[in-house]
Amino acid sequence: MATEPLRYAVDVTQDDVDALTDFLMGVLNGPPLQPGTEEYRTDAALRTLVPGFTGALTYQFRDEVVATAQQDAHKQLDRIQDIRSAWNRLAEVASRWKDVDGFATERWHTVRFYDADDEEGFRRWEEKGKASTSQAADFVFEYRIPGPRQSGQPIGEYVVARDPGHADRWADFEATAQARHRDGSSRQHARFTGTSPYLYSRATALAAAHQHADSGAAEESLEKDSPR
Repeated sequence: MATEPLRYAVDVTQDDVDALTDFLMGVLNGPPLQPGTEEYRTDAALRTLVPGFTGALTYQFRDEVVATAQQDAHKQLDRIQDIRSAWNRLAEVASRWKDVDGFATERWHTVRFYDADDEEGFRRWEEKGKASTSQAADFVFEYRIPGPRQSGQPIGEYVVARDPGHADRWADFEATAQARHRDGSSRQHARFTGTSPYLYSRATALAAAHQHADSGAAEESLEKDSPR
């Protein structure tokens, strides 16, 4: 059996399958259990499942299956998908004994990707998604949240607005006019306080606006975020 860490489904070998199966059947065929108990039923179920997973994996390593897959890209992908699926189920069962002596931690675990190309494709997609989300957020300057409902109709609204000069500073205003803003424990009129209403992060301002819009509760203390 290979000893280097297992990373991809294509790295799973018949030796891995045999070794993990032998380990599992060894721990499952332990001292006799009392028939009718939960332990007995669980052990019996696992002793039935493990050979099924093993058989599905062993089939994929038959010479004719490997040869056919090597000649057809679609069948090759199907084969690797089946190997990953059956191996992960077998490894998931085995993970309950990962603290037992003899458990090969570096090899006997689930795998996420078929091969290096599969992982690279996922990483590219992931980075593209993050970039799109970040770019979209950069264009958002205002959120409007309907106020508490009375007789089924919203009363007013809360506006979470972004500081035009600082992308990471936001304010929680009451009503579209954006006159009264949340300042700590109360709402103040910016004209009277003379201070900037943009005191919070986007997440904090949105959370506060939603809290009061959803509940209509009395104003509660809101700790200001530290300036960045």
